Amino acid sequence: MMRINLLPPEILEKRKAERRIVYVAIVAVLIFVVLGIVWAYSYARVDAKQQDLDARLQEVQATQAKAEVLAIFEQKEQDLQQRKAIAAATLANKVNWTKLFDELSLVMPTDIWVSSLAWGEDSGLAIGGYAIDSATDTPDVGHKSIAKMLVRLADLDDLYDVWLTNSVKASFLESPVIQFSSTAKVRTETAVPSADATTTTP
Repeated sequence: MMRINLLPPEILEKRKAERRIVYVAIVAVLIFVVLGIVWAYSYARVDAKQQDLDARLQEVQATQAKAEVLAIFEQKEQDLQQRKAIAAATLANKVNWTKLFDELSLVMPTDIWVSSLAWGEDSGLAIGGYAIDSATDTPDVGHKSIAKMLVRLADLDDLYDVWLTNSVKASFLESPVIQFSSTAKVRTETAVPSADATTTTP
């Protein structure tokens, strides 16, 4: 069966052109849709990267602020160490006599009294005194008190190399006593004893 188109050729050509315009419009719309999707995806990625960059910048700023605070503390620590060094140099080879005398008064047995204290750079601290004694005691109680004193002196942190140099019977105000003398090295702020404290008895 044959179809015969009785429309004029110009009308047929016009309809073909209209169809082509519709196809072009559809293709253009599809292109615009694809471009819109690509643009939206790219914009979302750029926005995410920008947010990540902003977060990193905030972290960097916070870290810098902490570093500045720590730098202040570090400077203060250095100043403190310098002051400690100056104080240590000032107090080097100094003896805390107040502390030492307080400790001596606390550790001395009640039946002993000190009559003399002397200090020398080389000889150290010399202690002289008396211990209550009784001529009828066997063994002599006074020597036990002196031994107790030496042990207590050796236990003091500020003394070392404690020695008993003399211990003899004597009388004080017509009462029997034991007269003694002892020496000890005094530990200064920086001095370190070369040997442990030693206690001897006659």
